[in-house]
Amino acid sequence: MGSYSSADILCPYYLSDDPKTCSLTCEGIPPGSSIKSHFLDGARLRRQIKKYCADDYKSCPWCRVLELKYKE
Repeated sequence: MGSYSSADILCPYYLSDDPKTCSLTCEGIPPGSSIKSHFLDGARLRRQIKKYCADDYKSCPWCRVLELKYKE
């Protein structure tokens, strides 16, 4: 279970986060894939989630890439 509840997350590409490994998993580009980002510490992970996943997800660089996936 992640550090945020699903009610906090707005990004449609968010899959999960793991505070123990300081990682964030999002949808990948190929169908059925995912991408995992690892952060140096839990504070950086939480800032990333708060800034993008639970708030302004359309400003997230990875979200912008995934938006192109669905425009085609």
